Amino acid sequence: MGPLSGVVVLDLGQYLAGPYGAMLLGDLGAEVIKVEPVRGDAMRMAGMPFIGCQRGKKDVAVDLKTSEGREIVLRLAEIADVVHHNMTKGTAARLGIDYEVLRARNPRLVHCNTYAYGADGPLSDFGGLDPLFQAASGLEYEAGPVAADNAPLYLRFGMTDTANAMVSVIGVLAALFHQRRTGEGQDLWTSLLNGAAVFGSDVFLVDGNPGPTRPSLDRAQTGVSPCHRLYETQHSWIQVVAHGTGHWSSMCRLLGVEHLGPRYEDRATRIAARTEIELDLERAFLTRTAVSWRDLFRDAGIPCAVSIDTNDGELALHDGDNERLGLVTEYTHPTLGLIRQFGTLIDFSDAPTGPFGPPPLVGEHTREVMERIGYSGEVIDDLLARGIVYEPADDYPWVV
Repeated sequence: MGPLSGVVVLDLGQYLAGPYGAMLLGDLGAEVIKVEPVRGDAMRMAGMPFIGCQRGKKDVAVDLKTSEGREIVLRLAEIADVVHHNMTKGTAARLGIDYEVLRARNPRLVHCNTYAYGADGPLSDFGGLDPLFQAASGLEYEAGPVAADNAPLYLRFGMTDTANAMVSVIGVLAALFHQRRTGEGQDLWTSLLNGAAVFGSDVFLVDGNPGPTRPSLDRAQTGVSPCHRLYETQHSWIQVVAHGTGHWSSMCRLLGVEHLGPRYEDRATRIAARTEIELDLERAFLTRTAVSWRDLFRDAGIPCAVSIDTNDGELALHDGDNERLGLVTEYTHPTLGLIRQFGTLIDFSDAPTGPFGPPPLVGEHTREVMERIGYSGEVIDDLLARGIVYEPADDYPWVV
């Protein structure tokens, strides 16, 4: 019985930014009913990204461009507490399932739309994908960094997608609290651009001018100072964050470069001379493996971690500590077999999250969910025969 047990979420989203938010609500105990086209979510053929944001959901495949398919969604909205999606502006209205229409069927409904640029303004009608907002928010420029004569750097992981989704979950939880307190539903939105803003939270202006300068990566993109960067070792790389009192002198002693300690004790002096200092440090780090340095540094109280190659997640998902912490879960998928994936992100003392279920097949729960909202077996069979809804056959051909 998770903390959101009893909450029903209707997930009308596709791709990542919408469905990831709905999945997180499901991880917290909500029942998530995913509605997707009879041909399937457009991201299904991408495989791994789809699996990463769909677990634990029930699935209904519906042709929303038909009046009968639209009525199914309206009935589902009547039993839902939350409707969540990432349709572009105006799409839900054209389909006849926008907030005003849904609210007429369920006044208590919390409705969340995650956009690309937002609900208003000259770009509000446009859709968008994660790399566009990494670019538009300056994340790519800073990650390069261009100031060090590098090209902008696109970070493959969908940062603004997932940040957008997490911000939407916060909004939904706040709206649910308001709903429980007042009986009122409401419409809320966030966007990929809003998600990108999360990563610019250390940027501000003072009297219209830039505030204190942000630490800048070096050209090799290893870090921002001799004490805050990655170092290559005999085997693998190690990340050091040695900012505390005494960390610099301890690090110099362990590395055998004691002559650098007193001369560069001041942080500003170290940063100004980092090119010269780091040549000595880099040579020293190459005398041991990353694991060996990690053990020495930890014994000395210097924060560090080995930068590991997870082999596409294999090492992280078979790590004993991660398993004990509940960060790993596994379940059986009807076509892929045993799936192991990240697990609990938040731990509660009295309302545990999980266990998690596999991502659903297209229309896997169509019949079950339609019966729940009052459709007879005969009507469901007719809608299936006419392609208005879909459920998989026993010899289901899809990969995910």
